[in-house]
Amino acid sequence: MDVIKAILERHSTRDFKPDAIPKATLVKILEAALHSPSAGNSQPWQIFVAGGAVTQRITEAYLDRFTRDIPGKPEMSGLPATQWPQAMQDRMKQITNDRLKLLEINPQDKAALKVYWEINGRLFRAPVLVILCMDKALSTWTAFDFGLLSQTLILAARGYGVDSIVATAFITQPDILRKELEIPDGVQIVTGIGLGYENTKSIINSYRSPRRSLQGAVTFKGID
Repeated sequence: MDVIKAILERHSTRDFKPDAIPKATLVKILEAALHSPSAGNSQPWQIFVAGGAVTQRITEAYLDRFTRDIPGKPEMSGLPATQWPQAMQDRMKQITNDRLKLLEINPQDKAALKVYWEINGRLFRAPVLVILCMDKALSTWTAFDFGLLSQTLILAARGYGVDSIVATAFITQPDILRKELEIPDGVQIVTGIGLGYENTKSIINSYRSPRRSLQGAVTFKGID
């Protein structure tokens, strides 16, 4: 697949089919992802991949905690130390409200809202979980390399016809991940990616979040 086509077609899938991804396809995706750039070619990542019964156990354990309102806490927070700037808050609020409207959920209906957030609690039904980790001795700036790795991985997945979502929801219960994936104590869980095939019958997958305009995001200097 053309790389521009992959970039433009890729979107966050929030409900997957149960179909397994062939291991040969996963290997191709991961081999391509390992070509991702990193600072000084340090390649600081350790990658743990779960599928089949392991994914099922992880998902069931996450859903159990969600049902019992047991909050999770990622080892690395994706939130800024201070409050998001208002423009960013507005964009994040917009996509939540858009999805709620699509699903005909009243934002004031707490019971319905819990059903909505259960999508996250079920880990989007992703059949394959990819957990990206790094050595705890590394400083947090290394996480930039993981942004590059994540993007390379999900574009490679699209190239092989596999859908994806990068989400904090996958790493909110690190103790469960450590147990099921045998992640060593000296390794930091950075982020998680769900892979699979999009359930095209699910209305949540019809939503496409809006993007900032070129004029609003880019400043040109000295370019005619």
